[in-house]
Formats: sequence, C-alpha cells, structure tokens
Amino acid sequence: MNIRAEIQKTKEPPANSSPSRHGVFEVARLAATRFLSDRCATLGASIAFYSAFSLAPTLLNVLAVVGWFFGKDAAQGRLFEQIKDITGPEAAGAMQVMVEHAHRASGSGIAAAVSVVLLVVGASATFSSLNTALDIVFKVESPKGISGFALLLRARLISFGFVMGFGFLLVVSLVLDTAIQTVGHTVLGSITLTVVAAIAQMIFGILVMTAGFGALIKWLPDVHVRFRTALVGGAVAAVLFSVGRHLSGLYLAHAATAGSFGAAGSLAVLMM
Repeated sequence: MNIRAEIQKTKEPPANSSPSRHGVFEVARLAATRFLSDRCATLGASIAFYSAFSLAPTLLNVLAVVGWFFGKDAAQGRLFEQIKDITGPEAAGAMQVMVEHAHRASGSGIAAAVSVVLLVVGASATFSSLNTALDIVFKVESPKGISGFALLLRARLISFGFVMGFGFLLVVSLVLDTAIQTVGHTVLGSITLTVVAAIAQMIFGILVMTAGFGALIKWLPDVHVRFRTALVGGAVAAVLFSVGRHLSGLYLAHAATAGSFGAAGSLAVLMM
C-alpha cells in the first residue's frame, strides 16, 4: 500500500492559479492571504519553541558529524563562530553552555545509551514540528491507525536524516571556505580577497540554504511536491532567511532583549 497516495488529498494548484499567469503583486497577495489563513505565525512560534529545546541535541549530533572530519575542538569552534555571526555573542554563548551541559550529562553504560536515544528524538523534534506545519499548509489529512503510525515513523527517520545532512552541509561549507581563502591568498591580494571571499561565501551560503530548504519542502510533507516547486520555494526561503538573519542580528546587537526578559532572557534570544 502506498502511504503517500493514501494521504494525498490535495493536489497541485489548478492550472488557472499558476503563479506564471498572475502578476507579482497578485502572487504576493495570494501568499499573504494563505499565510494568514493557515496561521503560519502560530506555526512558526511552535517551531521556534521546539527548536529552543531541541537545539542542544541537534548541535551535538551536528558536531559529531563535523568532528569526524575536523576534530571536536575545531568543529565546535567553527560552528559557534558562525552562530555568533548570525545571532550575536549572547545567543551563541547560551547555545554553547547548553551543548556543554548536554555533553556532560551523557554519562556511560546504560545512561549513555538512553542519552543517545534522547538525543536522536530531541534532535528530530524540530523537523517533526516542521513536518506538521507543512502538512497544514499543504492541507494534508494524515490517516489513522497503522498508516498514521508508519507516517509518524517515516517523519522521525527523515527528520534525523536532515539533522545528519545539515552536519555534512556544514562540512562542505568549512571545506569550501578554506579553499576560497587559500586560493584568494595565492592568486589575489588581501584587499581583493576580502571582497571576493565575502561575495563567494554569500552566494555559496544562499545556494546551500536553497538546497536545504528545498529538501525540507520536497521530502518533509506527507504529500508529493514537485521538484521545481520545492526548488523555487527553497530559493525564496533562502533569500528571506538571509534578509531576516541580518535584520535579527542587527536587532539583537542593539537591543537589550536578554535583559528585558530577566532570567528567561537567554531562552527568548534563542527562540528569536
């Protein structure tokens, strides 16, 4: 029995509603209308909540993957350096403390085995909540009983696969960053290198995010999504994420967000 075929209640949009037959403003209006009708802001808040609590196990798994190639210390330093550039030193410091505490609590023997299981479940929680959100957006009605359990198991496996996949994407990013800097020092001058490296890293970052977001849109929902649709959605999401990342970084750098929330300041920064 094809589980996907069973739950595919919603097909692709009809031909007369294709974005190519509308103006840019009409497409934007339709997107905004559906964004509000699907309560995407609420779904985003839910994903942020799960992300804050599954962040430590997710980063531990990513560090485990990157550590195979670069060593634990180098991987951790590079990862938190990038996080610091995105979220600011305060949020990056909070994440680093969370990861260190989670690593110390791993224990040994039976405790270690239980910890590994909890890491896997926790690391996939964010992607599972994203799976639920995408199903709501695509109007997918999940079946009950055995089929529903099979879909839940599939979502968890795919979610953990994405966690490991992002680890490998980080490895590729580190390798290419090093290659760009090495070639730049050899061929270009220091000033030209700074400009070229910044442009190359920006383009590569958008391409990597396009692939990542496109993969999420393609495989996470419990419904068939065309590759072209997923790729376009991934590209739009990558651009919006890049803009939002820089705006959030500026806000966090100049606003006393953590101080405004008192003891919950670090959690507030992480959720933002």
